[in-house]
Amino acid sequence: MGPVTIFDKSALQSFSMDESVWLGAFTLGNVTPLLYVETLADLEKSIKGGKTPEEFVGMLSFKVPDDAVPNVHHKRLIESELMTGISTGMDGYGRPVLEGAKPKKNSDGTYSIHFDEFPEAAALARWHNGEFQEIERNIAKKWRNELSRQDNTERMNEVRYIFPTTAEISNISELKTEIDRFCESSDSHVIKLALTIVGVPEKSQKQILIRWQREGEPSLIKFAPYTAHVFKVDLLYLHATERNFISQRTSNSVDMAYLYYLPFCQVFVSGDKVHAQTVPLFLNERQSFVSAADMKVALKEMDDYFSALPEEVKALGVMRIAGYPPAHMHNAITEVWDKSMRDDWRKISADEQEDRFRPRNSSDDKKFVKDLTNQYDTAVDIEDGIAPPTIDDVQQVFLKKKMYVQKGKWRMISLEQQKSIDESERKP
Repeated sequence: MGPVTIFDKSALQSFSMDESVWLGAFTLGNVTPLLYVETLADLEKSIKGGKTPEEFVGMLSFKVPDDAVPNVHHKRLIESELMTGISTGMDGYGRPVLEGAKPKKNSDGTYSIHFDEFPEAAALARWHNGEFQEIERNIAKKWRNELSRQDNTERMNEVRYIFPTTAEISNISELKTEIDRFCESSDSHVIKLALTIVGVPEKSQKQILIRWQREGEPSLIKFAPYTAHVFKVDLLYLHATERNFISQRTSNSVDMAYLYYLPFCQVFVSGDKVHAQTVPLFLNERQSFVSAADMKVALKEMDDYFSALPEEVKALGVMRIAGYPPAHMHNAITEVWDKSMRDDWRKISADEQEDRFRPRNSSDDKKFVKDLTNQYDTAVDIEDGIAPPTIDDVQQVFLKKKMYVQKGKWRMISLEQQKSIDESERKP
């Protein structure tokens, strides 16, 4: 657990299996819909190194951290924002937007949020085992065909003349400044153009414009901040390719689509040149861009450090020994922790290190698992007509998922913990 982190396929590919363990240990992965589709699309790709496409996709899916969560698709977020006026996840704190939350009341009167296993997580587990549904193979084929046929000429014609003739745009940073200025306008042309470019159906546009007028015709950024963000990303891509700031390679449109999800992370990791050019232009002061190369160096340093620990310590499992990054380190991981996490995390890490490297009391482990399982099992649905709890009222979040006991050379939990969990699951 750690800063909410989005990584693209190029980054995930560059990490070894052992390095990916530490990505999961020290970040909370927010997996965009693009990563799933890009990964799946490799079923239709020729793979170097003697692996079959199925083996390659299985290997890549296994690197996705067990704790990673899937963000809601950007089109659904746009639809919700435009139809309800409620902007989700645009508070600047970089939190993932999830679906499927079930608020429940605990036996002690407190509240908890329950998530069943995400379908995306179940799919990754299947892919790791080499199991692919026919519909997934069709999605992979369709994705690659659509990429090869992509043509943005019509969309570019819609936005070609949006800037003043006096605007001086000699680089991509100046282009972003002009886009920001354009989107600050309250002109109806801006609103209508945004709705068209982000793909809102014409019949829905009329309802949205009526609401916009009722609210006093605010600027796009105030009226629909997430829609404005996606619109800005599209404008940057269209004008940057037109001006040759970005090449017109078809895969670049996929790379740019990752930027739709920037509001929902604290850290963005990529090995892609287009991301290095564009992502920093959209980040706020709380967010960071980290190159895949720098992250790989940090993950390798983590792996070397923990590999040098005594065998009996490593047998305790990554989840036990890696609560915080080592306090003495200064690398890409600890830098984003310094920026995004609590100010005193290094002190806590140093104070707790000795305890983390000692075995837990097995009876405490069993009691913890038993109490947690009981709390999960006895929670009940909130009665109809009762207002759901606010985030401040929630005491726990339960996320149902499968977890691997071993990843690469690393045991994730101790043998004793594994036995306690197995015993708990066997009980009726």
